[in-house]
Amino acid sequence: MARVKPIYSNTFTKRRKVAVVALIVCVIVALAGGIAWLQLRNPRPNARNYPVLGLRISQSDGSQDYTSLHKQGVDFVYLKATEGASYFDDNFETNYSQASGAGMRLGVYHYFSFTSAPAKQAASFMEHVGENTGDLPIGIEVAAYTKVPDDAKLRQQLTTFIADLRQHYTQQILLIGTPDMLSKVQTVSPDAPRMVVSDKQRAGKQGTFWQYASDAKLPGGKTRYHCVVLVGTKAAFQQLGN
Repeated sequence: MARVKPIYSNTFTKRRKVAVVALIVCVIVALAGGIAWLQLRNPRPNARNYPVLGLRISQSDGSQDYTSLHKQGVDFVYLKATEGASYFDDNFETNYSQASGAGMRLGVYHYFSFTSAPAKQAASFMEHVGENTGDLPIGIEVAAYTKVPDDAKLRQQLTTFIADLRQHYTQQILLIGTPDMLSKVQTVSPDAPRMVVSDKQRAGKQGTFWQYASDAKLPGGKTRYHCVVLVGTKAAFQQLGN
């Protein structure tokens, strides 16, 4: 005699298939939502604690609409000008001209080289930048792009470079670097402000500026930038560089 299949068997099988399909759909939706969240997530620190937002711009960022950036809440930009003793950013003059008329504050910075003589680097900066230094402290980025000299030699080179700049400019100097690199030059121009490059909030509190991301979107924007905030109030920002 043939075995009789329970009448609820088909119903149970159908329900199990529906449940599996529903589970798969839920997983797909969750994954899609997670991806969308990651894409839309913005790492900008709390605007109440860090109300002043800025960017670092170089030729690798292409052309910019600085008026639009200012409307998006960008209060200042730092433009890369020179690197070592010979490199000059191709977009510097265009960036400087356009940013100057956009209603935001402006600074320029030099990428310090360990292999070029400090005097030659200062001469290159003065030749290419001239008086187009903006109204914020002149930035000097110190980064471990190659083997870093011992701390004493690094401090000596940087001190010489700063001294040469100060013979020509009266503006403050701003040192830019990671917490580790800035610790190596802690005794160099100790009164000069620092821009700390780190995605760690505790590190950001160590400086006057905090570059919290090197590849992040502005709130509501699509383009990615080196994003910076002032570690301080808007009133303190107005006094900076004056």
